[in-house]
Amino acid sequence: MTAPLVCRLCGGTAPLRFEKTVLGRHRVGYHHCEVCGLTQTGEPHWLAEAYREAIHPTDTGLLARNIHLRAVTAVFLHLSGVRDEPCLDYAGGWGVFTRLMRDAGFQFHWQEPHAQNLFAPGFEWRDDLGCPAACTAFEVLEHFVRPLEEFQRIAAFGADYLVTSTEVPPTSPPSPDWWYLAPETGQHVAFYERRTLARLGRACGYPHAIIGSFHQVFAKRPFPAWRWHAALRFGRLLFPLVRRRRRSLTLADSERLRRAGNA
Repeated sequence: MTAPLVCRLCGGTAPLRFEKTVLGRHRVGYHHCEVCGLTQTGEPHWLAEAYREAIHPTDTGLLARNIHLRAVTAVFLHLSGVRDEPCLDYAGGWGVFTRLMRDAGFQFHWQEPHAQNLFAPGFEWRDDLGCPAACTAFEVLEHFVRPLEEFQRIAAFGADYLVTSTEVPPTSPPSPDWWYLAPETGQHVAFYERRTLARLGRACGYPHAIIGSFHQVFAKRPFPAWRWHAALRFGRLLFPLVRRRRRSLTLADSERLRRAGNA
């Protein structure tokens, strides 16, 4: 019988719950921590293979999700008073979200270790930008091998708000048939309950959190919850109003890049 893991988040005992075949060839155990609620794979030795493609071809909803998350984030940040302060999209894939947010008038920048910045080149995050007003990390947490250490890296940027998305399992522990396990991609290795995410926030200096089944926001200080609920519920309706109150950076960015190319 497979021995329990030591939880990679809290150090608790994480017994084996079930096994899946990952990437069509690796038999992998999924362990559920009895202390913090994290479900995690065994040590993921297959990640180099899994990340040969940063974004798996089966992810057909990538653009639709980015458009939806752009509306939610833009409305929330606008209601929270974010204007021209720099913001960061952490592990931002091909730069789609960064470009969308800049088009909507927000000073977003890109950071990503596993993908090429195709849509927002020239707007990579730099240390001299200072502290971001907000840091987004969409569909990132499920990729963390050691969640506490990696969440601390996001928190280290010092943003006022951390806005994340990860699917919270409907049962504890999750069912072996839960679609978000995504064993065909090999990239999802950590799965969080609401209490797990709240624990992460507290441990990393973000004790004020609203944690939903897919969207989450963390803050250092208390903030009016209605801003987040309004963005989630009415983001699609309110986004055009936000756009009209902000100047898009689309043309300004093009001119900036043109000047840089001619320098």
